Amino acid sequence: MRVSKRFPLAVHCLLFVAVLSPRRRATSALVAQSTGSNPVTVRNLFLKLAQGGLLAASAGKNGGVELARPPRDITLWDIYRAVELAEAEKIFNMYEGSDGCPVGRNFYQVLRPHMVSAAMAMEADMARVTLESLLGELTMLLKAPPEGKCGEDLPQIEQ
Repeated sequence: MRVSKRFPLAVHCLLFVAVLSPRRRATSALVAQSTGSNPVTVRNLFLKLAQGGLLAASAGKNGGVELARPPRDITLWDIYRAVELAEAEKIFNMYEGSDGCPVGRNFYQVLRPHMVSAAMAMEADMARVTLESLLGELTMLLKAPPEGKCGEDLPQIEQ
């Protein structure tokens, strides 16, 4: 299964942006502090998330990013598609096998339906989890903003 660190990093970015919203826009530097990543890595994720319709960016002195949709309308599957793969079927790398062997000649046809079924189950499960529900879970874990670099300017999450 193909899930790189881009996916959890993108979820972290969107959660952070949602926590700041609507009080202020998030910058790549601020999100990079929260994620422990490089601002360039965060900007690259911002671009993918914006192309996926999940973030809206603005330039200038008060520039930054904000959610393009309400948290209830953003699912884990939306995030995954934006930063990883466009098609569920491509989650599993498959090969065609070898025509010179009866097992190799038929291997793809035998395994493919099961991999497609697993990918569809993953998609369905991820489509049920919204950014809003993750914010609720985060709220349960946090009584106050975290201390440290990202917590200095981070507004308290509303209970």
